[in-house]
Amino acid sequence: MGLPAKLAFACGAVVLGAVLLSSTYRPIFLSGAGLAQGALIAAIALGVVLTYRGSGVVNIANGAIAVYAAYVYTTLRNDGDLFLPPLPNPFAAVEWLVHVFQPNDTFDLPDIPVAISFGPTMQFWPAFALSLLFCVQLGLVLHFLVFRPLRNAPALARVVASIGVYLTLVAIIVRRFSASSQSVKPLPFVDKQPVDLWLTSPTQEQLFVGLLVVASAVGLSFISRRTRFGLATRAAAENEKGSMVLGYSPDLLAGANWVLATVLTGALGIFVASVNSNVDPTVIPALIVPALTAALVGGFTSFGWTTVAAFLLGMQLPLVQALGAREDWFPRADTLPIPGVETLVPLVVIVAVLYFRGNPLPVRGAITADHLPDAPEPGRLSMAVLGPIVAVGTAVAAMFWLTPSYRIALSNTLIGVIICLSIVVITGYVGKISLAPLTFAGISAFAVAELSVDRGWPFPLPILAGAIVAALVGVIIAVPALRVRGVNLAIVTLAFALTADRFIFDNSDVNGGLERALVDTPEWMQQNRATSYTVLGTFTAGDGKQPNPMTALFILLVVVVLAYLVANLRRSATGRRMLAVRNNERAAASAGVDVARTKTVAFGLSALIAGIGGAMIAYRAGEASPARFAYAQSLAFFAFAYLGGITRVSGAVVGGVLASGGILVTFGGEALGIPDEFTLLLAGFGLIVGAIMSPQGIAGRVRRRAEPEAETEPESEPTPEPDVEPAPANAGEPARSLA
Repeated sequence: MGLPAKLAFACGAVVLGAVLLSSTYRPIFLSGAGLAQGALIAAIALGVVLTYRGSGVVNIANGAIAVYAAYVYTTLRNDGDLFLPPLPNPFAAVEWLVHVFQPNDTFDLPDIPVAISFGPTMQFWPAFALSLLFCVQLGLVLHFLVFRPLRNAPALARVVASIGVYLTLVAIIVRRFSASSQSVKPLPFVDKQPVDLWLTSPTQEQLFVGLLVVASAVGLSFISRRTRFGLATRAAAENEKGSMVLGYSPDLLAGANWVLATVLTGALGIFVASVNSNVDPTVIPALIVPALTAALVGGFTSFGWTTVAAFLLGMQLPLVQALGAREDWFPRADTLPIPGVETLVPLVVIVAVLYFRGNPLPVRGAITADHLPDAPEPGRLSMAVLGPIVAVGTAVAAMFWLTPSYRIALSNTLIGVIICLSIVVITGYVGKISLAPLTFAGISAFAVAELSVDRGWPFPLPILAGAIVAALVGVIIAVPALRVRGVNLAIVTLAFALTADRFIFDNSDVNGGLERALVDTPEWMQQNRATSYTVLGTFTAGDGKQPNPMTALFILLVVVVLAYLVANLRRSATGRRMLAVRNNERAAASAGVDVARTKTVAFGLSALIAGIGGAMIAYRAGEASPARFAYAQSLAFFAFAYLGGITRVSGAVVGGVLASGGILVTFGGEALGIPDEFTLLLAGFGLIVGAIMSPQGIAGRVRRRAEPEAETEPESEPTPEPDVEPAPANAGEPARSLA
């Protein structure tokens, strides 16, 4: 541990000591509520460590697994029903065909059952046993159907699949259970009577859950160090070939660890939900951020340090709330404490750990293919002919053909294309997994609101200024990228997105509070303006109904400009340097590429593009609203970009078509009767399937079918020659700083 790391550790120890010595804040920090919160974070974090040790997967969906198990248990206890996951009904296509040709026909085929009923209610132990059995099956499905096929895939594919599992589980919870919290019955063998422990007085429930988590961590540590299964798992993590020689199957070990992780996470999630008396589909999945923080502190290997860090992160929540209520120096907005300060702590810890450790994820012994989907240079035919044809056709459709609902869908699709283009730059061209595109969009949108209304800046200056603000924030976030790679950066950006949600976007000084963050939209662009236009003195554009077709036309113009800029970026020397960094940072540095500067430029450009997308959202809606820029929406857009083709401009276009509220979703709802809530479910499931079967995305798959010879050609993104950019005297230093 270097001197800066020692100083940071010492500062943290001093702060903790001051809290424990304070008679005012010690009882709050050691309260039962903080203990229960820490226990839930620890439960999720222990599952993350288990899955990483067993299979090398950083499971972002582990919080969703905990809440899913809690919902299964709650429904069994309250209603006696075991809900089944949504499955495609094979008869639906037959019914659809009949109703297409005979709209008034009452033809109806049987549906697949959605639940198995065990009676009006169920007692604790049967409900708990059935829930654990469900967790066993879920663990087997996740291993054998999702992550086992990705065993030798690059890190991006495994992160993508993990995000797909997260989106799928959350969508199933909303579809099968509820979008709101549900009450959970108390545990039958402990009650809410306080237990005097001298320094604190938690209830019996809270103490039981806390001790259970500690016992689980001790048991996992013992299994890892003292049992044949644990030693075999450690051996497979360090050298899979060696473990196979000794007679151990890495696949079976990984599957066993997946089952153990889902059962442990599910069981502890059930207990904590019972202690808290409710379960929520949005709050618990978000705890994956502090859980990943705790796992980082433990190096993704230590169950003990992970548990300690998780409890500390959980117990700081009531302390921060108390500080906000009692201390005058606490940051405030409109005399109220600024929300989300507690989310800053995990972000600061993550950045500190990554900065001081560099790359905290231990290197596994598996041989992996560390290449991303190929990023081919856009063809001249596509840029000179197909692109203009698509743009002109879209404009004509918006003016003369599309109905009001499809004009709204077109605007959503075009904005989705912009957000996906930002992901193409940072992930497709540079290989950095950023999970905060809509966060940068939100920063720009609120800046637009401030400049257009409060400052009186005329259109379109707020768009440019908002995009620049987002780019500057992107450059700041790029600082950790200079020392970390892959999944580590995904954790940083996910934590940043969650922090921005709570600390920035929920701040009344930013979102305007009751007055809202309104945007001064030009009259000709206002979406709710019902009007029509005369073209060439003959043709009438628009049907005189909302939304205004000029809104979609302006966004289309912005999309065309950005698409051509991103396509030309791929063809430029800067684009070749980005691809060189993506392929091999050290080789790129040896060829004269300034790796640090290339990463910083990529983050800035990606945030700039996302910022323009956020400005479009703000001007179209006439306001900047926090709900439009939630961190979960960033994950969904990452899914759409990957499904479309994360390394291609055409993939961004396809991703926009797939986006929520876009053309495809609107067509599915109006023509096929598919409910809107299936969008997230299809996105998550499609992301899993795409990561396994089609990492090139839809656009890449279409191109490869059109060019069969590309199937046999390996990806060749050449490291740029030294004359691409004059090599400085210290050209090798960026590579050394990344080691």
